[in-house]
Amino acid sequence: MASNPLPVVIPCHRVIRANGSLGRYGFDPGWKSRLLELERASAVRAGNAASRA
Repeated sequence: MASNPLPVVIPCHRVIRANGSLGRYGFDPGWKSRLLELERASAVRAGNAASRA
């Protein structure tokens, strides 16, 4: 998964390591956490979010 030619179709930013850390991301490293936070916030607003400790 070193290269994802379709990042919008194949959401590789959702892949996290077994220990819960974010790991690497092919674009700006800060984008991965920002994308995940945007998706989490959207799910919370929709009432579909599970909290994770």
